Parts: sequence; C-alpha cells; structure tokens
Amino acid sequence: MNRLSRRQFVRASAFLTAVGAAGPTLSVAAADGKPSDRPNVLLIMTDQHRKDAIGAYGNPVIKTPNLDALAATGVRFDNCWVQHAACMPSRACIFTGRYPMAHRVRSNGVPLPKHETTLAHVFANNGYRTGGAGKFHFLPHYPYRSPLPMMETHPEPYYGFQEFHLGEDGRSGEHWVWLKRNHPEYHEVPDHKIPFKLHNSYWSASHTIDFIRRSADQGEPFFAFCSFVDPHHSYNPPSPYKEMYRKEDMPAPILEAGELEDKPPKLQAAMKRREGVRDDVAYNRTQYYGEVTFIDDSIGRILNTLDELDLRDNTLIVFTADHGDMLGDHHLYFKGVAYPQSASVPLIVNWPGRARAGKVVEGIVQEIDIMPTILDLVGLDPPAGVQGRSQAKLVTSSSAETGHEYAYIEHADSDFTLRSLEWRFTYYPGKDYGELYDLQHDPNEFDNLWDEPGRQKLKMELTNKLLARIVATRDPLPIREKPY
Repeated sequence: MNRLSRRQFVRASAFLTAVGAAGPTLSVAAADGKPSDRPNVLLIMTDQHRKDAIGAYGNPVIKTPNLDALAATGVRFDNCWVQHAACMPSRACIFTGRYPMAHRVRSNGVPLPKHETTLAHVFANNGYRTGGAGKFHFLPHYPYRSPLPMMETHPEPYYGFQEFHLGEDGRSGEHWVWLKRNHPEYHEVPDHKIPFKLHNSYWSASHTIDFIRRSADQGEPFFAFCSFVDPHHSYNPPSPYKEMYRKEDMPAPILEAGELEDKPPKLQAAMKRREGVRDDVAYNRTQYYGEVTFIDDSIGRILNTLDELDLRDNTLIVFTADHGDMLGDHHLYFKGVAYPQSASVPLIVNWPGRARAGKVVEGIVQEIDIMPTILDLVGLDPPAGVQGRSQAKLVTSSSAETGHEYAYIEHADSDFTLRSLEWRFTYYPGKDYGELYDLQHDPNEFDNLWDEPGRQKLKMELTNKLLARIVATRDPLPIREKPY
C-alpha cells in the first residue's frame, strides 16, 4: 500500500479529525543539510491489551483503522506469548530480551536492576537519540503518585532513555505533575471526566511526536518508545470514546457455568476477587473498546507525523502489549493467568519495503524475541545475555520457522506453563493438581484433562520439557571467559 492509500485508510476513523494532527512540519536535515540514513525505530506498547481487541485480529466491532493498516502492510504475529502476564516482569522481558529468572523482576513491585542492558541502552550506545513517553513501569509506583524520576529532577538517562516522560497508571509520574501544574481543575478528576487532550493517551502521543520532530530537525536517527497506560482498568475513557460503543454490540464472554469449580484454587480465588467487576461485562467491554480506539487515533497522529516528515519509509514500527485482560472470559478479569486472553499479546511489525506486507505468522514466538528482532532488523548486535531469538527472517522473507515449539510462561513462582499449538500444560509446584488442555479439540480450555486416566505419559513428557525450559531461563551472565 503506498503512502496515499495508507492515509486514506487511516482517515476512515471518524474521530481522527477530532484528535487532530500534530503541529507544523520541520526540516529533516541536520546542520550539514544531510538527513540521517540510519533507520529509525518506533516501539508502541499498550497495557493490558488483548489481541482480539483489534480489527486486524478478527474483531468485527472495534474501530482500529491505524493498527489494521499497520498489520495489512506489515507482519502480524498470531501467537506471541508473554513470559509473565504482569506489567513489570513483562516489560522487563521485552526491554532486556531475557527471562524473569535472568533479569530478576519476578513480579510487580520488583524494580528492574540498574545493571540490566535495555533496548534503549543499545540504541543510545550506537549513536541513536532515545526518548520515551507514557508507561515504562521499570520502577514500582505504589503507592500511586509517589515521586518518580522526571527529567527536571533526574539529570541522567533513565534506563537508557536520554529523554523520558513517565505517565504511569494511577496518575503517577510526570503526567500527573503536568496536569496538576497546568490544569489543576482536572488533576483529581477521573479520566472519563477530563477533556481527551489532557488524557494520558493524548499526552503520551504528543510527547512522542515532539521527540520525533526534534530528532528529525537535527537529522538524528531515533529510538522512540510510546507506551499507552490503557486499555488498563478502570475502563473509563473520556468522551467521545466513552459513548462510542453499545452494550448490545459487544461479544459475549467465553465461559461456561461452573467451569472453575474443578480448576486450581488460584483461578477460583481470582474469580471471587473480581465479583464486583463482573456485574456488567458488556458495559466494561464498551469502555475497554473505547480506550483502544482512543489509542488507535493517537497512533494515527504519530503515523501522520512520520508521513509529514517523510520518515515513514525509513522507520521500523513495532506494536505490542505487555499482557492482556480476561475481560469476563472464564469468569475472570485482568491478568496473571495462562489463558490466551491474559498471556497472548498482539505483535505487529511494519517497515515499508522491508517487512512482508500482509504476512501472518502462525508459529509461536515469545516477547523476549522482540528485542533481538528489532536489533537484527536495523543491523545492531544484541548485548550479552539476551535469551530471545531474532525473528527478523520471518519479517523480511517467506520463512515460517520461529524456532519455538513451546512458549514458556511463569507467574511469581506460583505456576509455570508450557504452550504449544496442541497443548497447554500448567504446573503448580508441590501441588497434586494442575492444568492440561487439548487445544486441538478444546481451544477455549474448558476441559481440564489433568486427572483424566491415560494422561500420565503425556504429563511426564511435558513435565520434563518444562523442567528443561526452566533450567534454560537461568541467567547466562557473566559470560564464561576460560575453558576451565
């Protein structure tokens, strides 16, 4: 799809005009008049975003024309799995290319160690300008609105980012400070009652646009990270997105009455904790969809800026999420479980003329593959200790081999999961229960075969594979230097 047709496709969104394009076009020439010929990279991330809440992934209701266009002209991965379905461990995996046991962010509340080499470090060390805005979540921000680093108080780079503007959930970080300083009448007002141009999603996109414009004006290659805090609960987008969807149009949740009664206690407890949230699944979905469309419109603003600056063809764009949201499926909400609604995320790679337009990858990939794939595509070497596999060949060629038979998922030492295209196997250490699903015959994972007679051989095989994978997640650093 050429640039004109992509723009026409993007403008099919009814609210793109309302959101508006960013300011005036700037020159892309440096002081010597020469633009940078090194590829730029834009990594876009959402929080708690199920992959089926995107039109390109088969949703017939939701309006996501910009993400759909990126998928239609790029590569869509249908089986990307997180290594830990919670914000902080997952983001650490994406930015280091390492398993939780290696980077040591084993759960939320554990800061990413300062010695870890992030994707931003690699780009900064290779002459790129690095900037990010929105939700980073490399540090805990609980209790909400506790002090977090800002450029005015933290003069050094933040995990490799020379420029950073934190807008964490719970109105934590610089976004909340900015709102309090400049719009005090809204700083204690819920998100659905503030003007959309003051919302975190608009603010994060605006900072990203500003960073891209300034990088282009200096002729510098950039690594830009735009991370939206939504569609994280509390499911409360501002107007006009709050009113955009109707309850009667929402898909029914995937569930069966009493299905959790014979499942592990963790799932039963999770259901009980969310009893209040489950009161109106359809309404919650309308608000969740509204948050996603707001994000899509914000992404459209960034794409328009790349077009205006004539940077689109030289910019690698990667879109993903840190984990999903059960959103009422299986009587559950939020994250932290191995169902695909929680642990499988969208992954779209777009680079005009280089990424295979319209390609769909069915094979299993992992979120730790994102870092080495990005670096491989732009010609940079991954740092020592990276455990993910580059999937660059899948992006640029007809190859379908990902190198993964199984995806590995853990959750704060309480359970460990292997997923193939045929089986889901979840092991609870020290317990006499577990989960085993035949995905070919039971794709919705209703029928737990753990206690079914005749499954012992399969369970032993999968247990051995899981043990081997757990061992493989150990930190490979420091590198062995001598042969003794």
